[in-house]
Amino acid sequence: MIRLLKLLNLIPYLFAFIASSLGFSVGSAIAADDTDSLSFQLRNTPACQPDWIIPRTQVPEANSQPTVSADKLQQPDTLQYELIGQVVLKQPGLVVFSDQAALNRETQTAEAFGSVQLHRPSLLMTSDHIWLDDRQKTAKLQNARYQFIANRAHGTAKTLFMNRTEQQSTLDQATYTTCPLVTTLWQTRNKTIESEQTLDWELDFSELKIDNQAKRIYGYHTLLYFHQLPIFYTPYINFSMEKRASGLLFPTFGKYKSILHPDRSREAYINIPYYFNIAENMDDTLSVMKMQDRGWVVENEFRYLQPNHSAELTLTGLNDKVTQQEGLSYANSQKEMVYQQPVSERWRAKLIANQNWGAGFSSNIHWHQVSDKYFFADIPIETTFDTITYTQRSTSLQYQQQNLQARLELFDYLRLRADAPYNYEKRPHFALNYAKPIEAENWQNLSFNLAAEATEFQISSAGHHKPEGRRTVVTPSARYQVLKPYGQFKTELLAHQVNYNLYANQALPDPEKLPAMQIPQFLMRGGLIFERDFSLANTNMTQTLEPDIQYLYTPYQPQNEQPLFDTVASSLDFTNLFATNRYSGLDRFGDSNQVATALTTRFLFADGRPFAELGAGQIFYLADRKVTLNNTPIELKHNQHKRSDYFIKAGLQTGPMKIAATAQLNEHNFGITQSNSRLKLNINNQLSFLSTHILTLRNQPGENEDLTAGLHWQMTPHWSIGSYINFNFTQNIRKETQTALRYDSCCWSSEISLKETKLLEGLYNYSLQFVIEFKGLSSVGTPFKEFLQHKLNF
Repeated sequence: MIRLLKLLNLIPYLFAFIASSLGFSVGSAIAADDTDSLSFQLRNTPACQPDWIIPRTQVPEANSQPTVSADKLQQPDTLQYELIGQVVLKQPGLVVFSDQAALNRETQTAEAFGSVQLHRPSLLMTSDHIWLDDRQKTAKLQNARYQFIANRAHGTAKTLFMNRTEQQSTLDQATYTTCPLVTTLWQTRNKTIESEQTLDWELDFSELKIDNQAKRIYGYHTLLYFHQLPIFYTPYINFSMEKRASGLLFPTFGKYKSILHPDRSREAYINIPYYFNIAENMDDTLSVMKMQDRGWVVENEFRYLQPNHSAELTLTGLNDKVTQQEGLSYANSQKEMVYQQPVSERWRAKLIANQNWGAGFSSNIHWHQVSDKYFFADIPIETTFDTITYTQRSTSLQYQQQNLQARLELFDYLRLRADAPYNYEKRPHFALNYAKPIEAENWQNLSFNLAAEATEFQISSAGHHKPEGRRTVVTPSARYQVLKPYGQFKTELLAHQVNYNLYANQALPDPEKLPAMQIPQFLMRGGLIFERDFSLANTNMTQTLEPDIQYLYTPYQPQNEQPLFDTVASSLDFTNLFATNRYSGLDRFGDSNQVATALTTRFLFADGRPFAELGAGQIFYLADRKVTLNNTPIELKHNQHKRSDYFIKAGLQTGPMKIAATAQLNEHNFGITQSNSRLKLNINNQLSFLSTHILTLRNQPGENEDLTAGLHWQMTPHWSIGSYINFNFTQNIRKETQTALRYDSCCWSSEISLKETKLLEGLYNYSLQFVIEFKGLSSVGTPFKEFLQHKLNF
């Protein structure tokens, strides 16, 4: 073997040319972090990735010396060199293997024959013949195979031509795939037949162009083969070599039934989106959807992200042929169709923005607007709105410094149904909180606070019979608090000043001026933490015992004349034992002369991780309570009890299981009055079960029991099944159910799901959806497992 430790003058130049000519790469081609485009990104586990087309070899680093070796070297003349047998050419960033190579210094050309291999840090290539022309800055490969190192995507080309000057490459009769070769087994009556190795899917191009300057890849006359069957054709398609790039996204297909038109058949639609990569921090998605009867729906979503600012603006519009002819219509509670005026132009707008202005100022906007309240029910846009009757909207400005927080907010509701409730809107709401700790050496545990708010409560819709007006609340307080590792002590004095200014409306044509309320409060709370070490099943643990007690005094103040703007009974929570008010909101201050007690024990692992928790508590009333929400006899009788119900909390977190539950037990018979339970179970990432169960006011007016549960089971490495249900036991109805079956292979997946949604009493809508995803090209929809985590996220 001849080893040439020093290359000829021509070789380094040709190698440099090879390195740049073969410099096209793909990287992570995806339109956006949460927007999938036609791309060359493979999102598989390593076990699913294709094998290397050739065994990889180490590529020399930038500071290494070029070398050439071969079994034999011939020099027919002074300008020509021939290398024969096991030719190896090494250059920084490049290794070339071949059976034979020829170099011509006069024409500045080179050829490599036989089993040619090219290794680069980002690319592998093979060919049986390669031509290099340094004068023309071109290269040509015959019967080439290529593979990208970053994602193992690979393909073939009859010929591959590269132009270094234009930084372009052209591949004739080319293919591309992210799939590994697989062997299919066919079971016949008597034996099993093994087919030849095939690819699950493959793109076949008559011509493929790679532009390194534009960072784009262009395909012409492209066929998508799925298990060797052609299923899709396009005369032109282009891909990105960048992480984010403009391009056509996969279309979505479906059938949609408006929940407001139960007599109308399901309407087929197709939605085609196009993604614009405007800048690294800015993009835009334009979608055109054709609905079978209603016509064309155009939607545009613009997004930008800055270190201190972000925004998302979505605009949707259509000329609705159905409402233009029939008018806006919906089914009422008696399932009768109600028709309104004809409307042709329908639209919606959404703005979500967050800003940090500096100097302690920030703002948020979350706003929706529609042309009519039936828009989301008729058009399959943001399907989370298709069954709800209203959605919240708000815009706010915040200011925050070390001891001062202030907030100015507009808060209202967008009604999406004719039967939507009339909720109070805050137009505007201003809140301020100032805390001043005492910095004197002997008074460090003392602080003074001032909380104030002013709110205009209005209802923008006509036809309601509720009072409207302004409420202002000012609450100065003084607190003394000591926190130690073994416990805490707190005493606090509060004084609430509440004023109302009611407006004349249909409910109150001539409202009277309500007198101001002054409501003082005093509380004293203390708790201790005892610890002991013990062993459970040969596991060292720590158990705590935490008694807690609080005295609360709030004098009685008649409040029946005050409106109920935002005040309701507090929901079930163990911490409500120590709340300063038994109601949420500031329209009612429950009179209190009571002692709340609780005992909690926790079990912790040696490293501090929680294992289990159990707590119980009760309130002892030293006087009857007189303040109620509705002044009903049931409330008054209940408020004369000397003790509250028992409140219990329990939690367990071990291995794959996590349980958290809170319950309210009747003080006489220990029957459950209210409960809130949550369960999460994950077994080896194969079986996931999530559930929430809520029971309120058992055997009382307003009783409600609701169960939400979801299951996802990875039955085999490829097959999984999932199910979701929301069932109301009080009404004995299914609110929503969905079941999905998914097949997931190395480079493609498909999912079929059936969804049932309650429209009206006894009336349900059913939708069947099928999606297929070719990994490395794009993804469609949300896998059911992600849908389940979103629905039951706790």
